[in-house]
Amino acid sequence: MDTKQKLYDFTGLSDKLDQSGYPKLTESRFQVVRKDLTEEEKRGNVKFKDDGVYLTINGIEHKGYMYIKAPDVARYGYPSFHITNCHVIDDQRFKGRFDGHYFWHNSNTVDLEDRVTKERHDQVELRLCSKCRAKASVENYNNSQGFFDLLDIQEKSDFNVELDIFGYVKSWRQISKKFRIENNFTCNNCNLKIEKIMDQRYIQVHHKNGNKQLNARENLECLCTLCHANVDATHQHNFQSRRSIIEIRSFVAKYKEELLSLNNPYIKDYLGN
Repeated sequence: MDTKQKLYDFTGLSDKLDQSGYPKLTESRFQVVRKDLTEEEKRGNVKFKDDGVYLTINGIEHKGYMYIKAPDVARYGYPSFHITNCHVIDDQRFKGRFDGHYFWHNSNTVDLEDRVTKERHDQVELRLCSKCRAKASVENYNNSQGFFDLLDIQEKSDFNVELDIFGYVKSWRQISKKFRIENNFTCNNCNLKIEKIMDQRYIQVHHKNGNKQLNARENLECLCTLCHANVDATHQHNFQSRRSIIEIRSFVAKYKEELLSLNNPYIKDYLGN
């Protein structure tokens, strides 16, 4: 696997993956895949979500995008890639120009062949469709390299991964950072969005089921400090340290008006104390 296509390294995964019947991997669970989108749709393996096109492989959902198999490069240039059923895709479906014409892929570049001249164009970096960008509210990337940089491993909790002293996988900081970037540093509970780089620490990543080793997207959500501190009784207890209390006070002082305008469920009770 090319070093540009390696995301996270997890120690001790190879044997477990082989035993579980997953494709052979050498350095990480992430695999670069290209599939015929229409065939995978017919098999029920494709889901269109707000942030990408998901393909199920061996029971695991992998995030990717779609692009035209054989574009007319000589006439129109390189095609865009799509992450949603945007207006362009809907129009092509309506006109019968969609089925059989797209690949699903998840790499930073693609290999193309001009449908007219048959000329090959290898390792092409595609731009994101402007309609998809608007529909998915994408702000952090505009090409396939940027999309690829935000991909994360859909990790299984029963894998023998190396943990830090707090029970997180060793690459948790990287996973957390990429997930927060992908979600535009926006709280999934109260919708507060933080744009100031110095304040983005106030948006944190929460494991919904409490399992710190299960880092699949469906188990993660972005929460602001106040929502995170009150998500359940365990977190209410954990956020009682002096450091955490100071952090919450600092956060509320800076974003009180925004939290009130967004009807944050905890801000009024906090101000009332």
